[in-house]
Amino acid sequence: MKSFFTAELDYLITRYLEKRCTEEEKNRLFKLLGDIHLDNLLRKELLSDINKDGDTVSENQLAELNELYNSIESEIEVRKIKERKSGILHGNVNIRRIIIGSLSAAAVILLAFFIGTLAGRTRQTDYAKVAAIKNSFVTIKAPLGSKSEIVLGDGSEVLLNAGSSVSYNNSYGLTNRDLILEGEAYFKVAGNAEIPLIVNAGNLNIRATGTEFNVRAYSEDGIIETTLIEGEVEISQKSDKNRENVLVLKPQQKAIYARQDEQFSIERKKEMEPQSMANAEKISGNMMVSLKTDVEQETAWTKNKLIIRSENLESLCTKLQRKYNVTFVFRDEEIKKHRFSGILLDETFNQVMDVIMLTAPVSYEMEGRTVYLFSRKLSDNNK
Repeated sequence: MKSFFTAELDYLITRYLEKRCTEEEKNRLFKLLGDIHLDNLLRKELLSDINKDGDTVSENQLAELNELYNSIESEIEVRKIKERKSGILHGNVNIRRIIIGSLSAAAVILLAFFIGTLAGRTRQTDYAKVAAIKNSFVTIKAPLGSKSEIVLGDGSEVLLNAGSSVSYNNSYGLTNRDLILEGEAYFKVAGNAEIPLIVNAGNLNIRATGTEFNVRAYSEDGIIETTLIEGEVEISQKSDKNRENVLVLKPQQKAIYARQDEQFSIERKKEMEPQSMANAEKISGNMMVSLKTDVEQETAWTKNKLIIRSENLESLCTKLQRKYNVTFVFRDEEIKKHRFSGILLDETFNQVMDVIMLTAPVSYEMEGRTVYLFSRKLSDNNK
């Protein structure tokens, strides 16, 4: 005989699947999912009614289960966003807080098990479809001009910089803590020695068990940079299956990895940002380590600052593109070499461009979100 708890859950899931849930019933369903501890007894109770007929699952049932799985997961995420959304504005940058808490994890466990058990009695083709449901990925993005803050189910925190995304499997925090990063993110990793957090960035695996670090891995940069703030991280290439050549970073150290043409990428980085590469030492063909990096500069973006130290205009414009959601077009290649130093806080885009024009012989015109840059000399000749 089913307990009142599992009978109620069964009733609410059925109502949800039939799209007949009231708002009060939805709230109760999500509350029950959040409270679940899936021990063996509860699993048996949850599946007792489902298994009683011994029938295989039809195509329509699989489609309904897929819809239920995705619908509940999406609604949980939306509700968490509404509950915890900070709505803090820093200048023109909108910071959104996205919470992926234990409630979502509980729903994933329950529904993955619920679907997986049914699939065990279906044809092999059906099982493959259900496996795809269980192994689906969640992707969180920070659009250009904004940042996104995420709290994962294990308590780890991720702050995404503009134009970045992080993806993870539904099993995150249960059997693995694997993330895929595109762009830049600051990580505060919750301690768990048994399940390390692994950031997959390009061809690198960055492994941590409880630490703070920053990873910059924009594909267009050609370079992946990992800066350690606290604790320890281990960096290895994905091709190194046995992890025979692992780089261990200590606090205030930065690893610089060239994605493809290592010599070109490293030299280009030195030219564009000589200050940040001043203490870098080569340790392999495509990996360098800065033994004492400027942590404040590397993580300034997390505090809505941009610290510029002897960067050329090309490098600076790459960062400004992400921060202000604009596109720069150079009409004069020579002006890329002008160097700048300073600190940007909450300045508007126009204020930043005014400073650039005061500091170097550069002018600009703007059409929509495209900014055309040219030398002031060229600008004067065109008048």
